[in-house]
Amino acid sequence: MLKILTPLLAGALLLAGCAAPASPEPVRTPFPPPPTAAPADSTPSLPVDTREDAHISLRIVDGAESGELVLADPAGGEIYTQTVGDIPVWLDGEQADASALRDGMLAELTFQGNVLETWPARLSGVSAISVHSLGTPENPGGTTYDLCGLYLQVLEDLWEKDVGLNGGIEYVSVDLSDAPGELSAGEKAAVGWIFACRHGVTALGLTYEELREQGYLTQREGDPLPWWENGVLFSITADDWDEGEVYSLPVVKFSASKWRSGLGAYFLGRCKAVWPEMGAWSGYTVGAEAIA
Repeated sequence: MLKILTPLLAGALLLAGCAAPASPEPVRTPFPPPPTAAPADSTPSLPVDTREDAHISLRIVDGAESGELVLADPAGGEIYTQTVGDIPVWLDGEQADASALRDGMLAELTFQGNVLETWPARLSGVSAISVHSLGTPENPGGTTYDLCGLYLQVLEDLWEKDVGLNGGIEYVSVDLSDAPGELSAGEKAAVGWIFACRHGVTALGLTYEELREQGYLTQREGDPLPWWENGVLFSITADDWDEGEVYSLPVVKFSASKWRSGLGAYFLGRCKAVWPEMGAWSGYTVGAEAIA
């Protein structure tokens, strides 16, 4: 009998020792303890926004009146679109509104730093648009001021010449590679894109030679000259004819043409625009016209 009770008693004593340790460990919980109450006169701290705004200077090529801006890099090849909407506009350091914007202005846009990969590109989180009045040190003007607007006017006038050339087209290529004014690649691209959008076609920026090299031009049976079956090439090139008189203000001399084939083209020659000294180019005269 003692041989049986002794093991049982030893086991009971062992269990009793595990169930009641002399110094129990504290119970741990996965949740942090509740915060202590803040003093009545303390102000709760807010998260600190460490993000820094980015800034970019772009030329307003078109859309100042409507608020649907098309902007171009004045030194590079990028173009952007931006709806003004409720974005604050600053003129000469004072808050204004969208009516202060003019085509040709150089605008500084404040944004979050990201550029959306669209064509044209878009800036993320634009929070301000800052411009300066024409004639201020920051915006002294110059002979290239809104030259894009002048070229858009010339292209529209050409579109209305011999409108049969425009029938059934899917593309327009605007070649400003030899246009006077030293526009940036972005400004040239913006002019072509705006013009194409106005007429519901796709924009290209190719010269005649590039159109041939890339297979846009074809040969028709019985016609030795190439033609563009579904597009029209618009070109503006610098001209240097003797006008017989001297102007005190800068003058832009150029020729302009639309071409679809050797027997389908229109030409404006001896064109002249006089800069109004302060402001945008407003018009031009045509010295000769020809049709093929």
